[in-house]
Amino acid sequence: MEFKDLLVTPICGTILFLLMYSLRKQMAPPHLRSPFIPALLLKFVGAISLGLIYFFYYGGGDTELYHVLSRYITRSFYENPVAFFKLVFGPLEYDPETFPYLAMNMFYYRKDVDTYFLLRLASVANLLTGSVYSATALIFATFSFLGNWAFYLAIVHVYPAYRRALALAILFVPSIIFWGSGLMKDSVTFGGMGLVVYGFYFGIIRREKMVRNLLIGGLGLFLVVSIKIYIVYCLIPALMLWWFLHFRDSMRSGFAKALSVPFLVLISGTLGLFAVLKLTSDTAYSIDNITTKAEVTAKYLYQQAEGQGSAYEIPEFDGSLGSLVSYAPKGIAVTLFRPFLWEARSPVQLVAALEATVFIFLTLRILYKVGIKKTVSTILTEYFVFAALVFSIGFAFAVGVTSGNFGTLVRYKIPMMPFYLSALMIILEKNKKRRRNLAEKMLKSYEKVS
Repeated sequence: MEFKDLLVTPICGTILFLLMYSLRKQMAPPHLRSPFIPALLLKFVGAISLGLIYFFYYGGGDTELYHVLSRYITRSFYENPVAFFKLVFGPLEYDPETFPYLAMNMFYYRKDVDTYFLLRLASVANLLTGSVYSATALIFATFSFLGNWAFYLAIVHVYPAYRRALALAILFVPSIIFWGSGLMKDSVTFGGMGLVVYGFYFGIIRREKMVRNLLIGGLGLFLVVSIKIYIVYCLIPALMLWWFLHFRDSMRSGFAKALSVPFLVLISGTLGLFAVLKLTSDTAYSIDNITTKAEVTAKYLYQQAEGQGSAYEIPEFDGSLGSLVSYAPKGIAVTLFRPFLWEARSPVQLVAALEATVFIFLTLRILYKVGIKKTVSTILTEYFVFAALVFSIGFAFAVGVTSGNFGTLVRYKIPMMPFYLSALMIILEKNKKRRRNLAEKMLKSYEKVS
C-alpha cells in the first residue's frame, strides 16, 4: 500500500457506493432493501481489512503479488496498446511484444492460466483506479457483493418468509466478508458462483427472462471455470438435482413421482458429471488428474503449515479415488466444524474457529430441537435444502482432503458456507413454523374442550 491509496480509494469507494445506491431500487424489492447497503459497506470493509492485514500483519502475500504483477500488464496499455490487448485476451504463450511485461511474472513461466486470468481482470480494473491497490480491491469487492446479493435474491425468492435468517446466512458471514472481498481469486469465484445460482434458478427452474438470466449465469460460470474450475464438480450436480426435483413436481401420478426419485437422482448425477467432464477436460482438474492433484496439493499445504502449528493431519494418499473416499467423513468434518477454538493460532483463525463453533451449535440444535426424523423429512421435501446439502457435503469433502492447514481451509471453504448455513436456517425456520401451528391447534382444541 502507498500514500496514494489514501487519496484515490475514498474517491473510488464513493463512486462505487453512489453507483450501487442508484441501482438499489432495480436490484432490491422494497421489502429486501434494508440489508443491501450494510452488506455492500461490509464488503468494502472486508476488502480494505484484507489488504491491511496482508501488508502489515503478514508482511505481504498473494494479494500483494497479484497487484504488483497486474500493474506490469496495465502499464502496457499506455506504452503498447496492442500488447495490452494480447496480454488481456490472448493465450498465455511467448510473444516478443508481450514478454517485457511478463518477464517477472512467475505465473507466466508456470503456465498457471487460472491465476493469470485473475491478473487479466486486475489489470483492467487498474485502468479505472490508476493501479491503486485499495481502489482496485473495492472493485473486486463490489463484484463479489453483486454475486452474493444475486444468490440471496434467488434463495429468498423461494423462502420469502425467512429473509432475515437468510440474510445472516448469506450476506453477513465474517469469513465471506473478509476472504471473499479483496483482490483475491475467492472474490471472483464467490461472486461468479452467486451469478450461476441466480441465473440457474430464474432462467432454468423459473424460466423467467431466460435469455437475460442465462447470460448472467453463463458469465458467472465462465468466471468460476476460468479461475477455480473444481468448484463445478460439486455445484453442477447439485443444481441439476435441484432442477430435476422441481421437474418431478409436474408429474400428476403419485406412483410416478415416487418411482422417479432414484431415476431423477441418477439422471441429474449423470448429466452433472457429463457437464463437469466437458468443462474440466484437458485441465489439471480432469477426472484422470484429480486424485493426483489432491495428493500433491494436500502434501504441499501440510508441509507449508506444519511449522506454524496450523496444520491438521491428513492421510497418505496412494493416488487412487478409493483412498480419497476413505477419508471422506474426516474431511467433511474438518471443513464444517474445524478449527476448534483451541486450535486457532491467529486472530483470523480465531474468527474461523468461532464460525465453526456456530456451525457445530446450529447442527446440534437441529438434531436436538427438530429431531432426526423431521430433519430428514424437511431435507427431502425442500428441494433447495437437499441440493444445498449435496453441494456443501461434496465441497467440504473436496477441500477437507486437499487443504492440509487451517489457514488455507478458511479461504477454500467459503463457497460452501452460504449453502450450508442457508440449509440449516431453513430447516430451523420451517420447523419453528410447524411447532407454532401445532401449539395453535392444541390451544384451539383445549378451548373447545373447556
